[in-house]
Amino acid sequence: MRIAVFGSTGRTGRLLCEHALERGHEVTAHLRNPEKLADLGPAIVRVEGELSDMASIARAIDGADVVVSALGTVDRKANTVLSDATTAILSAMEQAGVRHFAAVTSLGCGDSYGRVNSRLMKLVIRTVAKQIWADKDRQEQAIMQAGSRGEIDFLIVRPGGLTEAEPRGSWTELRGGQRSKGRQMIARADVADYILGRIGNLPFGNDTVMLV
Repeated sequence: MRIAVFGSTGRTGRLLCEHALERGHEVTAHLRNPEKLADLGPAIVRVEGELSDMASIARAIDGADVVVSALGTVDRKANTVLSDATTAILSAMEQAGVRHFAAVTSLGCGDSYGRVNSRLMKLVIRTVAKQIWADKDRQEQAIMQAGSRGEIDFLIVRPGGLTEAEPRGSWTELRGGQRSKGRQMIARADVADYILGRIGNLPFGNDTVMLV
């Protein structure tokens, strides 16, 4: 499978690249600084470019079977970084005829806010991280709209609190009004493996899943 990864140098994106290569996939990483993934060797194709650079986005997805976004931001000021980048990627996919798109957002996005167990996390989402979650909501809306138009087949993964722990190799999928008990945490490596497992069983079916 040929996989194009955006957000490839982030902590989750890098794991996606590493694990995909381990599984024998062909990986193309879109990134600002190609040196950041130089240690992965020639097995990974690195396409240098900004998220505002449509030409580099088009090069990254050329020939891809699946596009994966692990984009993130820590900018707490009002911005549209994630939603703008996602809209650009989706536009390039439509032009190139690439159908399958997976994106990592967060638990608490969209209709999942009420299923966040931690009162502290709910407070963070509604206060200091309000603008981050607002743009993630816009990002999800852009994906869902493209899916409803039949332009793409999408998977939106809303993980709980991300950790650097070793992967457990197991997780809980929650959809619709389903709830989980206890701490809603998951290792980044498990999120990467979950997405790669879904890539092995296409189509995604325009699925939105909470992962803990």
